[in-house]
Amino acid sequence: MREIIALQVGQCGNQIGNEFWSRICKEHNISSDGYSGNDDLDDRKDIFFYQADNNRYVPRAVLADLEPRVINAVHNGFYNEENIFLSNDGCGAGNNWAHGYCTGQTMKDEIVDALQREVEGCDLLESFLLFHSVAGGTGSGLGSLLLEEIRSLFPKKIIQSYSIFPNNTEISDVVVQPYNSVLSLQRLHQCCDAVVVMDNGALGKIALDTLRIKTPNYNQINLLISTVISASTNTIRFPTYMFSDMSSIVSATVPYNNLKFLVSSYSPFINKENRIVRKCTVDEILRRLYSDKTRMAYCDVSRAYSYISIFNVLNNVENIVDAQKALLKNFNISFVPWMPPLSHTVIGRNLKGRVCGLSLGNYTGISTLFRKICDQYDVLRQRNAYIENYRKFCSDLGIFDEARECVQHLIEEYQSSELSSFKNK
Repeated sequence: MREIIALQVGQCGNQIGNEFWSRICKEHNISSDGYSGNDDLDDRKDIFFYQADNNRYVPRAVLADLEPRVINAVHNGFYNEENIFLSNDGCGAGNNWAHGYCTGQTMKDEIVDALQREVEGCDLLESFLLFHSVAGGTGSGLGSLLLEEIRSLFPKKIIQSYSIFPNNTEISDVVVQPYNSVLSLQRLHQCCDAVVVMDNGALGKIALDTLRIKTPNYNQINLLISTVISASTNTIRFPTYMFSDMSSIVSATVPYNNLKFLVSSYSPFINKENRIVRKCTVDEILRRLYSDKTRMAYCDVSRAYSYISIFNVLNNVENIVDAQKALLKNFNISFVPWMPPLSHTVIGRNLKGRVCGLSLGNYTGISTLFRKICDQYDVLRQRNAYIENYRKFCSDLGIFDEARECVQHLIEEYQSSELSSFKNK
């Protein structure tokens, strides 16, 4: 068994994680108290759960936060209580990456011990999943610290993150989020094998335009995110003839190690209040997946960008060959010129019997999101705005410039990947 351990960090990470576990429990017929109903599901619960002595299924998860509100809400006996960590003062990180990173040093050893215990309980650990936000202080700072620790301790294990970026199209209450985002991006780039990028601006627009929710709240946004995480692990949790482990999915989506940031799309999202839901065809699902309206991260569409790779999971589709042919023939999808089109489509399982689909795209247009973050970062850094708040926890401000340079190189690499000469680098 190739197990996966989830690490939930910060308010956002723990809320997303809680929604994810709730969703896959329903898919695997596991009750809210961890007990499995009598069923004949051909599934692999043990990838994400282990069975305790009382036969209760327990998530392979470690939870960490610097303030107690969200963590206290999930103290319901579902998780292993030994794997839930709060800082002693419980005051949070004040939306400050350096605060989260430095305060995390006092918790690091305990969290790492919990991860080690989870690893020892696996037959053959394959990967870690990180759920977090990069905008605040805990998910970004403590998340960065734990990423570095995991990469150092488990250099051969896969690390994939689901990273929530801030809404960069509107003015935010967290004025320092460009600092936090850039500092986090450096660690994601250096430590992860794959990063699924979602941003609150794109997610909010999907909730508004597609689900017709006038004022989306965080719970509704987290439902969208958990749907994507669940769908992206579908072929791992339910046996399939291909892409049944994390390593094969990462290999399919990240053919070049430095370009590892993935954009997700999902369709159809359905508002639970809708009584009538129209049945979708495969062609319609594919058309929606490659529409800007379903893309869950902000990308500039003023010009055409290219795909490095595409990975699709289509549920309840009978003929996967026809679906793949339709994708390449009927949709105007541009691939980078230095390698053959890298597109994989696999059939997943949706127990509700509805045709639906997920796309993970390694898309060069993601560089526009990073560019926007850097532009906002530069405005603050040129004036050293709010920098004293970071100096309290980190005397070496050189880490800011180092992180900014790292992200700049990432942007330039994505831009150069659109050229035929890229393969000769």
